[in-house]
Amino acid sequence: MPETPTAKPSPAGILETLGEMPRAGTAGQQIALHDLAWTTLETFIAPNGVAGTRLSNAWLCSRGWRVQLVDHYLMWKEEWVARLAEAARSRGHAFLLGTSVHPMIEGPSAVWRVATDPDPTSRFFEAHYTGFHMLFPADLSFAIHANEGDYAVYAGPEEFIRAALPPEAIGAAATADVVEGIEEEHGEGAIDGILAHYAPFMLDR
Repeated sequence: MPETPTAKPSPAGILETLGEMPRAGTAGQQIALHDLAWTTLETFIAPNGVAGTRLSNAWLCSRGWRVQLVDHYLMWKEEWVARLAEAARSRGHAFLLGTSVHPMIEGPSAVWRVATDPDPTSRFFEAHYTGFHMLFPADLSFAIHANEGDYAVYAGPEEFIRAALPPEAIGAAATADVVEGIEEEHGEGAIDGILAHYAPFMLDR
C-alpha cells in the first residue's frame, strides 16, 4: 500500500468527466476510506510487466463472494449501471464510495461520494478508466473493481450480482465475450492470469 501523505488526497480521475461530485468527507476521512478499499485488494504483475490491483482471493473467500467480469465501456452507460444503482439503493445505500486503487500512485487518492443514480455512477467509471479504481459501500458488502479501461469485476453475494446485472451478462458465455474483446486489443492470453485468479468465484462457470 502506498504511503499516506499529510496533504489532502489528490484526485486521480479526469475531473472534467467526473463533473460536480462531492468528496467523501475530510482529508482524514478520505484517507481512512481509501485504506478501507485496500483491505480487499492485492497487487499483481500483468503480462506486460505493469503492476495492477485485483480483489484478493483471501477476501473473496472470507466473505463468500462471487464475481462476474463485464466490459469496462459498459460502465460508462447510464442504462447499464441503472441496475447497479437500483441494487445498491435496495440495500439501503443512498451513495457509494469511489476511488482510484492504482499501485503506481503514491499515497491515497481522493474518495468520492457517488450517489446511487445512473448519471454519477457512470461518470465515476468513465472518469477513472485510465487506472485501477473501485466503487463500494462503506460496509464493504459488495464492490466493483475495475481494471483500467478493459473490464470491471462485480463482486459480492450472488443475489446482489444477479440483481445488479442483466441475466445475459452473467456466466461463461458473457465472460468469454469480455475475454474476446480484451484479447483483440492486448493479445491472446492477456487475461489468462486474471481468469485463473477469479475462477473459483465465477458465477455459472
